[in-house]
Amino acid sequence: MSRNTNKFINTIDECLTNGVRNGIFQVATEDESLNGRQVTINGRQVVNFGSCSYLGLEMDDRLKQGAIDATMRYGTQYSSSRAYSFCHLYEELESLFYKIFNNNPAILAATTTLAHVAAVPVLVQSDDLVILDHQVHGSVQLAAQLAKAQGTRVEMIRHNRMDMLETLIKENPNKYNRIWYMADGLYSMYGDFAPMQDIVFLMEKYHNFHLYIDDAHGMSWKGKNGNGYVLSQIPMHPKMVLTTSLAKGFGTGGGVTVMSDKEMMRKILTCGSSYTFSGPVQPPMLGASVASAKIHLTEEIDILQNRLKSKIELTKAIIDQYALPLVYPSDSPIFYLALGLPRTGYNMVKRLLHDGFFTNIGIFPGVPVNCTGLRLPITNGHTEQDIRNLLERFHYHFPMVLEEEDISLDKISASFKAPFTETKKHFASTALTGEQDTFHVQHETTIHNVDRGIWDKLLGQSTYDWEGCRFMEETFRDNEEDENNWQLHYLMIRDSSDKVILATFFTELICKDDMIAPSAVSEQIEEIRKRSKYYLTSKVIMMGSLITEGEHLFLDRSHPLWRKALLEMIVVMNEVKQRSGASMLQLRDLYSEDDEIADFLIREGFIKVEMPETHRVSDVNTWHTEEEFMKRLSGPERWHFRRKIQDNKHFFDVSILTGDQKLQKGKVEEWYGLYSNVKGKSLAINTYPLPHKFFENIALHPSWEIIQLRLKREYAEKEPVVALGFCYRSAQNNYAIVLVGLDYDYVVSHGCYRQTLYQSVLRANELQCNVHHMGMDATIEKQRFGVDVISKSVYIQADDNFNLELIATVYSRNTHGTT
Repeated sequence: MSRNTNKFINTIDECLTNGVRNGIFQVATEDESLNGRQVTINGRQVVNFGSCSYLGLEMDDRLKQGAIDATMRYGTQYSSSRAYSFCHLYEELESLFYKIFNNNPAILAATTTLAHVAAVPVLVQSDDLVILDHQVHGSVQLAAQLAKAQGTRVEMIRHNRMDMLETLIKENPNKYNRIWYMADGLYSMYGDFAPMQDIVFLMEKYHNFHLYIDDAHGMSWKGKNGNGYVLSQIPMHPKMVLTTSLAKGFGTGGGVTVMSDKEMMRKILTCGSSYTFSGPVQPPMLGASVASAKIHLTEEIDILQNRLKSKIELTKAIIDQYALPLVYPSDSPIFYLALGLPRTGYNMVKRLLHDGFFTNIGIFPGVPVNCTGLRLPITNGHTEQDIRNLLERFHYHFPMVLEEEDISLDKISASFKAPFTETKKHFASTALTGEQDTFHVQHETTIHNVDRGIWDKLLGQSTYDWEGCRFMEETFRDNEEDENNWQLHYLMIRDSSDKVILATFFTELICKDDMIAPSAVSEQIEEIRKRSKYYLTSKVIMMGSLITEGEHLFLDRSHPLWRKALLEMIVVMNEVKQRSGASMLQLRDLYSEDDEIADFLIREGFIKVEMPETHRVSDVNTWHTEEEFMKRLSGPERWHFRRKIQDNKHFFDVSILTGDQKLQKGKVEEWYGLYSNVKGKSLAINTYPLPHKFFENIALHPSWEIIQLRLKREYAEKEPVVALGFCYRSAQNNYAIVLVGLDYDYVVSHGCYRQTLYQSVLRANELQCNVHHMGMDATIEKQRFGVDVISKSVYIQADDNFNLELIATVYSRNTHGTT
């Protein structure tokens, strides 16, 4: 499977693995036995604030004895699919669930995920529409992908946005048999709830609107007989399917599906893959679940709920007393305290662990990348003193963490789009101290204010030398299309002795969010853009630009202040982002294998996304003849060169257009037409078409030249131009083929694209250039020229991850080649 296929998975892996390296995730406990309150980590016993067992039932002797009795009677497992036979404890347990869930039938699966996987493909048909809440649990999204694979359309709305939900319902009044909204009752990060009354209103208003809701975190601590948050707010609706988990407040394990439609329930049990093909809930867990269900059907459940309620109220009161940055005040047992960047979260977790508290942070993809926070689930396993002590220590450490990490409350407030007014009153807002007195920061918005010699020495290796930046400034302004009007920024950061530590340029522009998504994904999105041009686009602050490649960042890593200089760059870019109304930072073209930079930027709240591989010829001036060129190729590459390049050279007259040759009448129109042919076919790097002015200015700027392939008269009477290479020679004598234009009638039959690439290599050699940049995409073709294939990544920091997840979830395909 290609690197491209797994971009989203690789992004998640980078973020979470960074947390593992920092000792935050995948922490092993060392206890020989547990008590429901404490765990041992690194040889030290600490209070566990990482459990979601809200009622503390996992330590109840009756549940333990239930598991023991079932084990002694039925063994450790009953190894059969439920489709054939099952332990009779299933029947006992599901009859108890019938009572717990207000006389509605319920069926049990081994996990909540398997409950979704069984139910959704049976419930949802190809002529239905599925609408996902942005924050619905990943297991529901997984099941929705199974429905999508059978042809169901899947959409996504921003979290709890009932206006967006109703708009989608209205847009499709008769197009779909049923419209399903999939949401959580209680969301597991911020501790906020689904607006149940509003959802019921929509179910009553629209005849084909149905609800599929996961109340995993609402089970047991809320509702009559502990039947959960959802049923505490509304009765079981005939158009509602409820799923919940036994692995949280219930104290055992498994997932439950509840609905009023008995016939549909029978069909799910008969046809759902988890029941037909998967193993069952094993006897020990069935025995423990029977014991827990019996407790739920007594008045004791009210006592347990009230005990937790008093701890929730205590937690709320102390948070108010200390004016801590609580993101979402609610009556749930989940509290989320805002910290902003991952490194701020790491700092707090380590401090609390040192003080005797094991805690968890929320991090991407569970929350937006800049919305890291301390996630505190409160359980009956905690004493009131545990809660007081933990929050007192958070209160004590919070200002020191902000100062140590150089984070202000204003910045956290901006990340969460929350005022945190009382928090700001209570804590002195920590200003960004940084190294302002140490650094000399030069930030310009035109290259004319930047010293040409210094710029070209530091960044003159590609198309963004001083002259190339002048070209971009002149080209991307005063255009009719908003997406072709760019504002360039130039940044140099010097130390107190005026030595440059960092230099870069960045661009504010409108960018397609699917720019480096798989082509099959962009194909789907482009269909919508035919009706809505700026669908799934964002204003971004991008290191480099859309037409440049290479090393956009000069960073003196030998300088002791390079990290602080990099932080200062991010501060400047964020200031531009805020002023311009952009929603995303993109640090482009950084080496994928640079773990030091990756660790630094991920801790700063960036996510790492792989870019298409880039290609360059580094030994372009070490050969003099075609035979010498061929010697540097491998055996298969030589065969390809002879058959696909040498054997086709006779078709073409090759010209290098420079100076006045570029100014011939009609040339620009011809160039634009051939470029448009390529642009219309290629979605591997999905950007808006370049403006006509781009090609007009190529004709005027001396650093640009065009490699032109014209078919000879003996092969075409009118001698058409069939291929163009738009090339740039930089101040440091490097060469780059930036764009190509093609007549596709001759790509396969005459090999005009391959020939254009080769002619660019020849031209770079003729000019005795140092390096030849051959761009992204078309890796197979370019590898045949013996290029270096370089893995690059873009680091993204977005205000929220809605668009990214929308692309990853809604527009992905469960077919070979994309995810």
